[in-house]
Amino acid sequence: MKILLVLVTLFLGRVGHGEANERPPLPVERPAGSGVIVHHDGYVLTAHHVVASAKRITIVTPGEFRAPAVLVSVDAEHDLALLKVETVGLSEAPLGYAGAVKLDQEVIAVGFQFGLRETTITRGHVAAVRTRGVQRVFQVDAAVNPGNSGGAVFNRQGEVVGILTTKFTHPSGIVPEGMAFAVPISYATPLLANIPDFDFSAIGKVRKEGKKGKGTSDPVPDMARTAVRIETIRMSETPAASSQSVATPPPAETLRGGQTSVARTPVPLVRSNETVPSVGEESIDRVNVQLQVDQQEAVKRLLEQGLTPPAGMVLIPAGEFLMGMEDGLPDARPLHRLYLSSYWIDQQGVTNTQYRACVDGGSCLPPKVRAAFDDPQQEQHPVTDVTWMQARAYCQWGGKRLPTEAEWEKAARGIDGRRYPWGNSDEVIQKSRGALTDGKAATNGAEPVSMPLATRSPYGVSGMVGLVSEWVKDWYAEDFYRTSPARDPQGPLRGTFRVLRGGSWMERPLELRAGYRGWDEMTYWGPTLGFRCANDAP
Repeated sequence: MKILLVLVTLFLGRVGHGEANERPPLPVERPAGSGVIVHHDGYVLTAHHVVASAKRITIVTPGEFRAPAVLVSVDAEHDLALLKVETVGLSEAPLGYAGAVKLDQEVIAVGFQFGLRETTITRGHVAAVRTRGVQRVFQVDAAVNPGNSGGAVFNRQGEVVGILTTKFTHPSGIVPEGMAFAVPISYATPLLANIPDFDFSAIGKVRKEGKKGKGTSDPVPDMARTAVRIETIRMSETPAASSQSVATPPPAETLRGGQTSVARTPVPLVRSNETVPSVGEESIDRVNVQLQVDQQEAVKRLLEQGLTPPAGMVLIPAGEFLMGMEDGLPDARPLHRLYLSSYWIDQQGVTNTQYRACVDGGSCLPPKVRAAFDDPQQEQHPVTDVTWMQARAYCQWGGKRLPTEAEWEKAARGIDGRRYPWGNSDEVIQKSRGALTDGKAATNGAEPVSMPLATRSPYGVSGMVGLVSEWVKDWYAEDFYRTSPARDPQGPLRGTFRVLRGGSWMERPLELRAGYRGWDEMTYWGPTLGFRCANDAP
């Protein structure tokens, strides 16, 4: 009898256990984020983190049409993904030109907040332009909530200018309301190239037609029709990052991940046992005197050869100098020695008057914003609101070229690795800040090139920091200093961004250091971007 009871108990236990495992919980498709239709053949653009680690992806239109989607292409670095739905005839959103986005510009965010079925449309403005890694992001103050990630940010013309990526989390753990970030649509170009017969010429067409009086109807209903809700089933049961997770963008000054690196002979680093020129104030004075003597002797030799120095340019003699900042950001390290051949560089940045001559001659396009350019009182102010291509065109028109990154830095700081053109003290910066608080917005905050905020460099070059950031020739790569050639480096062979050097009138002391490296899209412009030219010397 006891044996029978034991057998029955064991049998029932096995049955109960088997039944518990016989019907595992079915995977549930959960709202993950939003997306936007960018082609009528069923191509959808969204944020990569919305579909990352997804076992199954479903696209849901505002009309509740549901269809499975496949992942066509991703750009995890810029948090973008392209999906494909097997259908045709969808309403597609026109794409705009991200370079035309300006501060305080009205924008419209479209998505499915909290995964709800209803499309949400919120209005706001571009509050700031920030950097996350090597990418530029817009900060928008439109009401954005979980579920919006991957949705589109439109301009007033109804063009997509960005894709919502993350919300901002303060290091304290507080999630401020009204702060969201969008990746410029220009970063999606490599993904869009995967769409057969995609018409890139149509980008920005709505805005252009609007200037002619077209496209004046309300674009909001069309925006809503192009929005989609994205639902996913994840690879594992562990909660995965979705649009409901909140990421923390790194500080604006954190730069990492260059786009391209070229294998080269490593540069000679400054070793700990090597005698490095002192950068004390007394030493700086001695170095300045020596550099000026060397410069004068080099010019004298050219004159003896019958060569006339170009007007408005300064000769930088051949020789070694220290480039980089050992105590700077990762992309400015390591401190290393370079040899540069002699070259000429403009003593001052290109002014509005000088640039106008090229515009009037038909060789240059006018600045993207003409307020300062057309102001008679700012003729001797540095020209601004020009792209990298416009800067290069002007230099070529004058028989010159843009300086390399190394040429710019040597002209700015000399040979001894000092922080600023005048030395190591930031007192000059602090004193100049007072001049920027009294209605400088009307003049872009900059001073005439003859009245730079900072003192001249050891070579007599003015306005290298504190006026405007200046375009240089090189492509940007964070790790280029580790592989740069030791003689006359020209920068990486290719890349995504062009280098900017010299902090503008609105920058902090860190960005005003002569070794600080900035970067931007070569199609970008702004009131703090200018340039100067250079040329080879015998």
